Amino acid sequence: MSILLEVKNLKTYFYTDDGVAKAVDDVSFSINKGETLGLVGESGCGKSVSALSIMRLIPDPPGKIAGGEIFFKGKDILKVPEKEMQDIRGNDIGMIFQEPMTSLNPVFTCGDQIEEAVILHQKLSKEEAKKKAIEMLNLVGIPAPEQRYNEYPHQLSGGMRQRIMIAMALSCNPELLIADEPTTALDVTVQAQILELINKLQRELGMGVIMITHDLGVIAEVSTKVAVMYASKIAEYGNVDQIFYNPKHPYTVGLLNSIPKLNKSKVRLATIEGNVPPPTHYPKGCHFCTRCTFVIDKCWNEEPPLVQVEDNHVSACWRTAEIDKLKETYLQVAL
Repeated sequence: MSILLEVKNLKTYFYTDDGVAKAVDDVSFSINKGETLGLVGESGCGKSVSALSIMRLIPDPPGKIAGGEIFFKGKDILKVPEKEMQDIRGNDIGMIFQEPMTSLNPVFTCGDQIEEAVILHQKLSKEEAKKKAIEMLNLVGIPAPEQRYNEYPHQLSGGMRQRIMIAMALSCNPELLIADEPTTALDVTVQAQILELINKLQRELGMGVIMITHDLGVIAEVSTKVAVMYASKIAEYGNVDQIFYNPKHPYTVGLLNSIPKLNKSKVRLATIEGNVPPPTHYPKGCHFCTRCTFVIDKCWNEEPPLVQVEDNHVSACWRTAEIDKLKETYLQVAL
């Protein structure tokens, strides 16, 4: 299977009055055609900034892609001219942004906003673009697409607006779709419909998908591979079964342990104590050391490298070799 996107040692920093905020620091991952990569972690860990870096939409200033490479179909898109990047953005790589109400322009109809990308990238006439926009509205499951074509974002529900965003992202048949929290703030019924829609379109179009979310249930349902991010870095990376059934990083263990379990309704829900440290003041060693149950002296002073624990499965923890024993002793993780 050919590699569609490969991110190598990506560093994206924001230069602020409080210091340099290392939002993404030395992050690497890849995705093949027809594959779904789940990017999971708490708010503020660098997921969305990673996606915006791929699209080269980091606001400069104060942000800057300080290092690394991003290969899309073998070409480093960090080095291409902005004009060429504009052709790639929206045409070859589509993105569903967070918060559709703020991402959609309130003074243009939904149809106009879908048409814009189609006219720009596909060079269609106004009439052809309208036909394409209505076709996309129908494809994403919006009833009465001809009517919705002429409506404004405020006239639609949250689920409908999210479908409009999906229609815009898919209107040019991209080879890679970046879905940034596509189901946030939606009820579970609409969430299930949107996930099924993305899966269906992926099968039909054969595109690669990066699914960004903090919801492990979503990750389990749609992902092929999973990258667990914490405080600007990849904590653990492997296929979905490895991450869910054989986690090797304390943060991953903590995330899995915090999922409510139906057969343990009377057991208090486990939590990860503390908060993600500010990006301008990360710990000297492991970024997770301030919240880790298994912390040792070495964790405070030396940053752990990503080490291979099995085929296609890596973890960044000084205690990876003994994590199975530790998680049974301290967390009683039921896997």
